[in-house]
Amino acid sequence: MINLQAPLTKLFFVLAICLGVSVHAQAGVTSLKKGDAIALPEFTLLDGTVIASESLKNKPVLLSFWASWCPYCARQNPYIQKLHEQVKDSDMQVVTVSIDKDLKAASDYMAKHNYTFTAAKFTPALKAVFGEIKVIPLVYVIDKNSMIQEIIPGEMFEEDVLDMRKYAK
Repeated sequence: MINLQAPLTKLFFVLAICLGVSVHAQAGVTSLKKGDAIALPEFTLLDGTVIASESLKNKPVLLSFWASWCPYCARQNPYIQKLHEQVKDSDMQVVTVSIDKDLKAASDYMAKHNYTFTAAKFTPALKAVFGEIKVIPLVYVIDKNSMIQEIIPGEMFEEDVLDMRKYAK
């Protein structure tokens, strides 16, 4: 009789290590945290216009991920619009990213609500930096030195969104 328990145990152990290394490697690429330096990629707006990453250097950026079908985003986006209007004459940039698969739905949503904040689509370049977006709304605040100052998952109250003005100069 052949004892398969020892080889199977070794195989299981090796597979578990490989899986752990793989998960760790994937998480290491996209596990951003407060205090991390970040290199923003270029942004492709919903209308196809491209914002070069260089145009955001040395500027604070509020980056908000949202979707047209998200009820929490629908409650938060008016505050993002208000913040955008209040900081538009400062160096702070308000950039939002729709994770909608249907870009027409995102564009229609923006038009319906008369939003004027910058709205980009979720591109492979953004996915490479931020990973898979699993929670929306999701806000990152990046200072003028490209350091992440805030990561806020979930809906924010108006006063919390407007408090982000402190990063504008």
